[in-house]
Amino acid sequence: MQARPLRASDRKFLLALCDAVSATTAVVLAMWTWSLTAGVPYSFLFIRAQALWFLAVPVWVIALSPTRHVSTAFDVRSTVPGVVHASGALFVVYLVGYFSAGPDALPRLIAMYILWNAAWLTLGGRLLLLWTLTRETFSRRLLIVGDGVQADAALALGREPGLRDAAVLTPMLRPEGAGTDATEGIDRVAVRLGATEVVVAVSGAVSAETIEQLLRCQEAGIDIVTFAGAYEHVMRRVPVRYVGQDWMLSQLFSRAGTVDQSPVAKRLLDLLAAVVLGVAGAVPALLASLAVLLESGRPVLYSQWREGLGGRPFRLTKFRTMSRDAEAAGPQWSPANDPRITRVGRVLRRTHLDELPNLWAVLRGDLSMVGPRPERPEFIKILQREVPLYRARLVVTPGLTGWAQVNTPYGDSIEDATTKLEYDLYYVCHRSFWFDADILLRTVGRILGWKGR
Repeated sequence: MQARPLRASDRKFLLALCDAVSATTAVVLAMWTWSLTAGVPYSFLFIRAQALWFLAVPVWVIALSPTRHVSTAFDVRSTVPGVVHASGALFVVYLVGYFSAGPDALPRLIAMYILWNAAWLTLGGRLLLLWTLTRETFSRRLLIVGDGVQADAALALGREPGLRDAAVLTPMLRPEGAGTDATEGIDRVAVRLGATEVVVAVSGAVSAETIEQLLRCQEAGIDIVTFAGAYEHVMRRVPVRYVGQDWMLSQLFSRAGTVDQSPVAKRLLDLLAAVVLGVAGAVPALLASLAVLLESGRPVLYSQWREGLGGRPFRLTKFRTMSRDAEAAGPQWSPANDPRITRVGRVLRRTHLDELPNLWAVLRGDLSMVGPRPERPEFIKILQREVPLYRARLVVTPGLTGWAQVNTPYGDSIEDATTKLEYDLYYVCHRSFWFDADILLRTVGRILGWKGR
């Protein structure tokens, strides 16, 4: 029988271990380089005297935690930017500390050595680990059981970078299960093909016989996952196109209601962030006001009605980024390269400075710092008819930024709204203090990367 591949938790552990070993090696090499430039003998006593720098190891491991999710870890195009962004963020943090404490308290060169070494060593280690874990010996082997659109979507999911460590077995079985022999059940086919996981992609009810076969698969050590669960794990989104109303009962209501997120802690975080950003953004807000006024006159601010928690309407106020007659024909989405956006408005949107007045809505409690983006009532009426489960996003307070905003560009269609909803529902089911902190850090990255629209 083919060797059983590592579980997801084991793979995450190996990735974290790789990052920790890379960072430790980077610190040791940085000390050696530092000793050469300083003319100090490199010895155990020297390393012990500088042991405080080994605190960089856990900091590095924590900073790279977003890159250890399967959607990033098995995709070189995502891993490389993730390591670069982590290095850049830590470098900025160190510069702030360096200029605050002074060069006598924090030497400059060793920190640069550590970051440089850690980045290259981590990339090398990750590439080696990626090559190893995607070899046939360690690959997961997925057997898809289902038919219809869910089964087709499950096959498409198998081609995602997050499943590069997995091979989809053939044939795909129907729920009532048959290989070449109609009497051969799912459990026997799974064992014969060496499956490590069975993905159940069934739209309707599953028969008692199929349940019995799946139980025998589990008894044989084969993991059973639903298509929705596999999709959510890989994509970090909820597949609203393929789940029905029963998902709200089995997942949304049960999981969203038990999420361990303190409303008091979240509100305190919102107030603290709004005050800090308000003070830091006072001068940029003044400059933005003058720029709008000089280019296109009054009004400088623009308000719209949006729907918040439970559908409660509130006023969302931003710096005006469009011409004054932008909605003479009524409410409409803003497409890419929208001619209604002014030159100043384009800069404000790309830097997200147009959102600064919304900090007042955060202080009022209409907005949170993190949550689903509030939508206009006119669009919600359309989206509720066209997008399944759209209203489910209203069970939490909307946010200035959110999981959908940091993962997708500005949307201007029903298809874009559906994709954003998938991210919003994932946030609703998984929200936590640390998830909010991760989203806020990603938002800073988007602002620095000039990715607004």
